[in-house]
Amino acid sequence: MAILTLIDGKKGPGDILVLLKADDEPLSFAEWLFIGKCYMDSEASYYPISEGYSGPCMLLEAVIELSHGMKFDMVLEKFKLKRKGLSLQIVDKRKAAESVGWERDFFESKSSDLGV
Repeated sequence: MAILTLIDGKKGPGDILVLLKADDEPLSFAEWLFIGKCYMDSEASYYPISEGYSGPCMLLEAVIELSHGMKFDMVLEKFKLKRKGLSLQIVDKRKAAESVGWERDFFESKSSDLGV
């Protein structure tokens, strides 16, 4: 079971950060969905739709782009989510990963170069 700890973010009132501790346990769909809701609530607080911003819709649009087959790094680029100095760390221990080449199909660049 994952432990999700909510803390105040730095972007302003209503900004929520979710700290995750999973101890090599898989994230359940409910936990993933809860994290998504926290992100959407946080986005809504500092990018309110009532003031002309897209708010939580941007997160949903990014997920929709992924579900329609857009490559992960292209989604990061489109939504300006690539940040220098930080990287997405992926450790794939699946036996099938090497034979199906999932990373080449999913990412256009190496995961260490994504800069999330």
